[in-house]
Amino acid sequence: MRSVRLLALAFVLVGCRPPGYGKGDDGPDPAVDAAPASDGTPGDDGSSAATCDKSFRLDGHGTASSVWLTGSFTNWGGDPANGAIAFTLGADGGWTLTHTFDAGSYQYKFIVNGNEWIIDPTNPDQADDGFGGKNSLYVCAP
Repeated sequence: MRSVRLLALAFVLVGCRPPGYGKGDDGPDPAVDAAPASDGTPGDDGSSAATCDKSFRLDGHGTASSVWLTGSFTNWGGDPANGAIAFTLGADGGWTLTHTFDAGSYQYKFIVNGNEWIIDPTNPDQADDGFGGKNSLYVCAP
């Protein structure tokens, strides 16, 4: 009786296998092999990358010790150790930075001297910051 049950169980298990199970490789899978290989870098799979390079400039703060960019894309990191992005001071006293954004809408501010959060004075596009002030707004739409 026990061998009958085992035999019945074996038939059930074999019958539950998907078609082609255990038959080996039947050749290339067109859905997989047709797609180019990717290492995860946007756009390296043959598609166009949905990004924008945005240049920032802050004048009038040539004597500042630092200027950082922060915003929704850095989780509002308050310094470079927490995600803020450092500007470079030019010989003309202007702070500059170019950052690549994925497609989307972003709010941001500049941090001067590590503690003065200001809007981008060259960008008229703004959004309410939820604290009675404003954030600068940038939209990447490639």
